[in-house]
Amino acid sequence: MRTITPVDALILLAVICGAFFSASAIKSSRPDRVVVFRQNTAIATYPLHTDVAFTVSGKNGAVDIEIKDGYAIIAHANCPRQICKQAGKINGTLGQLICAPNNIMVQIQSAKSSDGVDALAY
Repeated sequence: MRTITPVDALILLAVICGAFFSASAIKSSRPDRVVVFRQNTAIATYPLHTDVAFTVSGKNGAVDIEIKDGYAIIAHANCPRQICKQAGKINGTLGQLICAPNNIMVQIQSAKSSDGVDALAY
């Protein structure tokens, strides 16, 4: 049977501390909100895990957004090609839907994350 040396104990302690802090970081970056931007400005924030449907006004008209079952989608937009609708649903941290003709972006974020949007270009 082998005894634990002080070096082995320090390595074991470092591994345990690293696992603890990694788990905390992963938990804190869990997506929990949907933020809607219009021309670089956040105009609405909703919890990701609450089912809600709402409309925001874009450059060319209304954009209908739905949050359901932890996903966000653009349900309707009056843009010509409907690319934003075809993008489907998002639910991961920093997932985003963009309706360029209306200057609208829907982004999923973590409230505890320091990662924010620096700038948006249309």
